[in-house]
Amino acid sequence: MISQFPQCENLSEQVESLLQLLHQEPALRTQDTSSVQSSLRKVVSPTFEIVFAGAFSAGKSMLINALLERELLYSAEGHATGTECYIAYAEPEAEKVILTFLSEAEICEQAEVLCQRLSLTTHVRINQPEVMNLLCQGCELIIQQEGGESKSERAKQAKALILLLEGFEANRDRIHNTNNATYSMEQFNFSNLKEAASYARRGSNSAVLKRVEYYCHHPLLQDGNILIDTPGIDAPVQKDAELTYRKIEHPDTSAVVCVLKPAAAGDMTKEETELLEAMRGNSGIRDRVFYVFNRIDETWYNTQLRQRLDGLVISQFQESSRVYKTSGLLGFYGSQIKHTSGSDRFG
Repeated sequence: MISQFPQCENLSEQVESLLQLLHQEPALRTQDTSSVQSSLRKVVSPTFEIVFAGAFSAGKSMLINALLERELLYSAEGHATGTECYIAYAEPEAEKVILTFLSEAEICEQAEVLCQRLSLTTHVRINQPEVMNLLCQGCELIIQQEGGESKSERAKQAKALILLLEGFEANRDRIHNTNNATYSMEQFNFSNLKEAASYARRGSNSAVLKRVEYYCHHPLLQDGNILIDTPGIDAPVQKDAELTYRKIEHPDTSAVVCVLKPAAAGDMTKEETELLEAMRGNSGIRDRVFYVFNRIDETWYNTQLRQRLDGLVISQFQESSRVYKTSGLLGFYGSQIKHTSGSDRFG
């Protein structure tokens, strides 16, 4: 990127010279220059990492699918995993997917946490089929009692545990006891990115994947942009939520797209408010945070919801010019229609 601006070719040396002059001045030696150095690293880096953060079911994955005009990431109401998804550029013939699995120890730890929250059997032994069957039956009963898998936090946690157990059973031969096993898509006998992405999108598989790296062909990624999808900040397992915060604060992160749910809910959640405070207090990214109110279509025929959203934007985001209202779902389907002809469409 620096090569596009000849006047910035010696930017590192120029900034370092200024910092040295700063330290030579006794009254200024105590100034913290870490934020300047962090910004410099980001400017000279050949990549620009953009993190998508927000609550689960806010539509982060669908928004990325819409931007890339293809169905890469798993997207479903009530689904929550600890999977990090990195999407970088590749030439058409070099598209690929790299899959990294959770270890059996990490899966057991996640299952234990969910069982405690659901008041189910503790000291989970996921290698015992009878134990797994009893846990799945208990989860199904909870979901039924709650009125559906996305009707309450308890139901979402029960669904997350089912997916975790099913994912472990389906991928047992690929999961190591204590190490995170990594595989190329060729090791799964996938011939192209579409097949590999389809595997990674399945809920049970997604639940036991620690990290998925997609290398795909799209102009948005060509100049070094890397899109990173993170777990929900209100994920059923606390470690997953903490992972998102660590990524936001990581020195390699250049910008954050904060996907918010108030367009569908009308109000900010406690977790969303805490996320905003954390980002606004981070000097490394606070000037490169973009606020996206997803599911805006749900306000089109709901006057009260639209008024609540407008009031929220005015009261909490009036100082920012980087506020956007959109619908990732409609954007994705719109991108798919672009690649069809009139004879392919109905109505």
